[in-house]
Amino acid sequence: MILVGLIGTVLPMLPGVPLVFLGTTILAFYTDFTVISQSTLIIFLALTVLSLLVDYLSGIIGAKYSGASLWGVLGAFVGAIIGVLCFGFWGLIFAPAVFVLIFEYLQEKSITRSAKSASYTLISTVLGMIVNGVIALVMLFYFLVALFV
Repeated sequence: MILVGLIGTVLPMLPGVPLVFLGTTILAFYTDFTVISQSTLIIFLALTVLSLLVDYLSGIIGAKYSGASLWGVLGAFVGAIIGVLCFGFWGLIFAPAVFVLIFEYLQEKSITRSAKSASYTLISTVLGMIVNGVIALVMLFYFLVALFV
């Protein structure tokens, strides 16, 4: 389950970090918290919640940081939802930026400003995915150390 979760950080429609958390939780209960402690499990839960927030908010934060209008930020939100539901992994990466470009252009009528907002959205989305990968690797590393040391 933990390895599937790690793979899920880069594959579509697999909730990577939550699967890593589920795997460590199962192991913790199976071993009566001798391998993975309750406090570690709480830390993993916090990391999982952080990962979920990063997944869904990174594009929105990028749009807002670039100075996008409320419509551009709304576009990032709509793009993240539609992108992941319709196109999986690639939709989660590109759809927020595409929707920011469209929504921002409809609001501001400036392709330059719209493209800037869309590019910031794309960059922040990719950075968010990298953060999720790092969170999953930290959890996996700690799991392996706890299991074999």
